Amino acid sequence: MNIRLLGQGFEAVSEHSVGKELIKFFTDKNFHTFTGISAFASQAGVIGLSKHISAAKKHLSLITIVTGVDQKGTSQEALLALLNLDINAFVFYQPSFTIFHPKIYLFEGKEKSELIIGSSNLTSQGLFTNVEASILISIDNSVEVDRKIVEQLKEYFKGIFDFTDPNLKKLSKKIITDLVKAKVVPTEAERKAAQDKAEKAERIETE
Repeated sequence: MNIRLLGQGFEAVSEHSVGKELIKFFTDKNFHTFTGISAFASQAGVIGLSKHISAAKKHLSLITIVTGVDQKGTSQEALLALLNLDINAFVFYQPSFTIFHPKIYLFEGKEKSELIIGSSNLTSQGLFTNVEASILISIDNSVEVDRKIVEQLKEYFKGIFDFTDPNLKKLSKKIITDLVKAKVVPTEAERKAAQDKAEKAERIETE
C-alpha cells in the first residue's frame, strides 16, 4: 500500500490535482471498474471528464457515478451531462436535514486498485483549481491489509455499491425534471448566482 497526499489550489497549475489523477487513471487499462461518489456535480466538472470517461469504456466494464443534490449544489445541466455519458449514473437524495457529502473515487483492477478520498467534488473547481486536500491510496490487491480498505468502504456504503439504498435513484430525464420542479436542483446559472451571492456576503462580513 502506498498513501500520498493530493494537494491543489496553491499553485497556478496543480500537478497533483484530483482531476489530473482521475484523467490518468481513466487511461489505465489495468482497471475494470470505476465508482465515483460526489456530494455535488457541475456541468463543467462532468464535461471536463467526459471524453476520458468515453474513451475508458473500451476497458472499463462498469462505470458508476453517484452525485448528491443537497443544498442546490448540483445543477440540472450537470445531471443532463451525466445522463448523456450513458453510464451507470444515480442521484442520492434524502429530504432531511442530513447532507450527503462524501467525495470518493475508486478504480478497481485485478491486481491493483486506486482510491481517492478527500474534499474534491465532481466540479471543475473541485477537481482542478480549488484549494482541496485528498488522500490517494494505491492498493495491492494481493495484500490482505490493502484489500480490507476497499472492503470496509464497500461495507459502510453497501447500499450505494449494491444500488439498494432507498435514497438512490437511477438517473433519467424524468428524475431530473422532477427534481427541478421540486426546486431541489437549480439551473447552472441559478447555482452560480447563489454561490456568487454567498461569496459576496462572506466578503462583506470580513471587511
